[in-house]
Amino acid sequence: MLARRKLALVLFTYHLQEQMTAGGFPVTVNAVDPGMVDTALYDNLWSLAQRPFFKVRSCKGASTTVYAAVASEMEGVGGRYVYNGRKTRSADLSYDSELQAELWKKSCELQKPQTIK
Repeated sequence: MLARRKLALVLFTYHLQEQMTAGGFPVTVNAVDPGMVDTALYDNLWSLAQRPFFKVRSCKGASTTVYAAVASEMEGVGGRYVYNGRKTRSADLSYDSELQAELWKKSCELQKPQTIK
C-alpha cells in the first residue's frame, strides 16, 4: 500500500509540474522522500527490535525537504524525485504520462462537491 501511495505522489507531482510549465507559471514541484524516518508515528506499529531498520533519525528527517526547497542546485528545477537528499530516478511506471493524466483527472473529480443521496 505504501508503494502505491508513493507512486501516486510521484505521478501527481510530475503531472502538476507539467501543468505549471505549460501554463507559464514560475513554480517548481518536486516529490520528496526522506526515507524511513524514526518518528513517534511508528511507536505502536513496530517493536523496538525493528527500529534499527530506520535510516534517518527524526531530527534529520526534514533535511531532504529542506534541500529540495532551498538548495541552489534545485532552483528552477521541477518534476524531480528527491530521495534521501539526492535527485534520483523514480520507478519507470511514474513516467507514464497517460497514468499521470488519469490520476490527475480522478483527483479533480474527487474535489468536486458530492451530492448526498
